[in-house]
Amino acid sequence: MRRFSRMVARLYAPAPVLVAAGWVLSFVVEHQEALIGAAAARRVGSLLALTGVALGLVWASLASWRLYLWLRGMEQGRCPCGGLLSRPRHKHGQHYRKCLACGEKVPLTPVPAVGD
Repeated sequence: MRRFSRMVARLYAPAPVLVAAGWVLSFVVEHQEALIGAAAARRVGSLLALTGVALGLVWASLASWRLYLWLRGMEQGRCPCGGLLSRPRHKHGQHYRKCLACGEKVPLTPVPAVGD
């Protein structure tokens, strides 16, 4: 798999998972009519499915926006391989961002003050 394909897969992978989770939860709730009643089960199930789809669309939209910024060169920070960096992480006393293309951990550098 090429680096760009891997990066796109990592960006968009959570979106279909959110949609599928909404559908599964909807199915489970709609079949629990004995606990909450038939009408309430249908309403809650429909809302869960709609929420899952909405969250998936929001996630995909944000991933598309990050990818657009990266393609235009406006995304904050790049890996030496040219890949898009993940959110800042902290582990074992180190602050870093992980490359979505190659998986390398890129250390965060402190931002200099404006007046310095």
